[in-house]
Amino acid sequence: MSFSHFRPDVGVLFVRGRDAVSFIDGLSTNHIPNTPGTALRTVFTDRAAKVIAVATVMVREEGIVLLVHRERWQALLDHLTPRQLGQDVAMLDLSDRNHVVYRTGSRGPPSGTWYTEEGVTSARVHDDLTILVVAGSSKVAHAQNPDAWTAWRVANRWPEVGFEITSKHHPYACGLESLVHENKGCYLGQEVLTRMRSRGKTGWVLVQGSTEDLPEDRITTSHEGRSLAIVRTREVQ
Repeated sequence: MSFSHFRPDVGVLFVRGRDAVSFIDGLSTNHIPNTPGTALRTVFTDRAAKVIAVATVMVREEGIVLLVHRERWQALLDHLTPRQLGQDVAMLDLSDRNHVVYRTGSRGPPSGTWYTEEGVTSARVHDDLTILVVAGSSKVAHAQNPDAWTAWRVANRWPEVGFEITSKHHPYACGLESLVHENKGCYLGQEVLTRMRSRGKTGWVLVQGSTEDLPEDRITTSHEGRSLAIVRTREVQ
């Protein structure tokens, strides 16, 4: 059953300018093509490959829109700002002009794309999840469905900031391995992640399963007998 979940904890950052795509691509784990209409997710990491922020990316003619959890907003700005280095890039906070809603179900654009219609931008980043960026402040009451969202996350092994995604973990440890492009060029943390992948040793991994079968101290999210947990790779059966 589909549902919507209002996300006041997600902000909208517009990175505009001639060099916007190459600038963001050069600092993130996923490859970001210079193809307007593309929607994807990526991770920004530090030199030790620990997660700074996770972002939903929408490539536009004028630059890139990043949807970033507010808890990691300042950390991401502190990471990006000193690395502009004279490039044609400007960063604009558009959070007060828009609000973000997650919607499950099959409605929306094809996976990996976005479109705008009647003031609502829809970006599909998962077969069963579309992220909506709605123009204007959230004057109309939007439903928040935390229980339904938790159930969806557990069923789809979807990590969340503050639960699985923290600055203590690298992308492979918190379920973000699909956002690390295998043939990506240099970025902060790339050498560490490449070494982990080549050796097949990530140390930790995010798993889903029956709550009673998972180590209690490793569980990050639970719903009705099912849980997500970050466990050592040697603990995975």
